[in-house]
Amino acid sequence: MKDKVEKNISDALGIEYIPIVEEKDLASSEESSTKNNSASDQAQADADYALVRKNLKNIINQSEAAIEGILDVASESESPRAYEVVAQLIHSSLDANGKLMELHKKMKDLKKEEGGSGPKSITNNSIYVGSTAELQKFLSERKKAKLLEKKDADKEQ
Repeated sequence: MKDKVEKNISDALGIEYIPIVEEKDLASSEESSTKNNSASDQAQADADYALVRKNLKNIINQSEAAIEGILDVASESESPRAYEVVAQLIHSSLDANGKLMELHKKMKDLKKEEGGSGPKSITNNSIYVGSTAELQKFLSERKKAKLLEKKDADKEQ
């Protein structure tokens, strides 16, 4: 009932409704979700990723607008404090950009982990086609070449 009223209010105000989850709701949902844990975890991770990404982009856009405004104030007043605030805003904006990139990397790593436990690279096996005599000859020549290389290396030292 409470959620329905809050949803109606948010619809009337034209804002997105995000339900608030209380701790007892979390505990009961954790008990019921043990069966479908991996699928729901993935869905929750995707939803969290989208929310955090949206918030970071919003912060970045707002900081750009704030930087432009405070730069105007700083140039008109030529106050050292105003320039200090500009520097702090730029630093905050850079931090938000870095966090957005870290978020992308973490999400990529999570997707890679969930992709499977199989090999990540392809291994092609080489097959020798020939007689055993040819193989023995090749291996003995290779062994002699390695011995010569070792002797040359010892002489150089």
